[in-house]
Amino acid sequence: MADLLRPSQVGVAGRRRTIIRLTPGAHGRLKNLSNGTAKEGSDAPDSSRPMHFKQENSYRMTPQDSEKFQPGKVKKAMFDVLEERLQGVTYDSRTCQDLAKELAAEIQKRVKEFRWHRYRVVCQVTLGQQTQQGLQVASRCVWDHMLDNQASITYDNKSVFAVAQCYGVYFE
Repeated sequence: MADLLRPSQVGVAGRRRTIIRLTPGAHGRLKNLSNGTAKEGSDAPDSSRPMHFKQENSYRMTPQDSEKFQPGKVKKAMFDVLEERLQGVTYDSRTCQDLAKELAAEIQKRVKEFRWHRYRVVCQVTLGQQTQQGLQVASRCVWDHMLDNQASITYDNKSVFAVAQCYGVYFE
């Protein structure tokens, strides 16, 4: 019973939240501390929701040089994704809309693998048919020029052009 919260502590957690703690010796049973019910299953809480851990404040307001967003690395990752996914692709208005979303998600995934802590990554991909037209893609951002950065790259083949943009915004 030592692992249960007092009723006053359960109220602090809020009415809509559920407190789940793995009780010692439960052998695969999860105990819901808000109403005392138990769930059979794995030793971990619901795997569909990410687990959040409290971290102690580091009191750092700027990243170290090795933790800064590096546009050179991002451009290489973006080029690799665009080249392997768009090589030999012909333009189709129905499929290119979904393809642009998939490319943006893939680029974002690759950039997050660099593990620049406290950076939020935003990716955007514009796809279009290659008909020798002129096109300008522009963006405006309000940010700290010392910490935030961006990378953009263009890729084209005989049928499709792509403009990929990736923004790294430092989150204090």
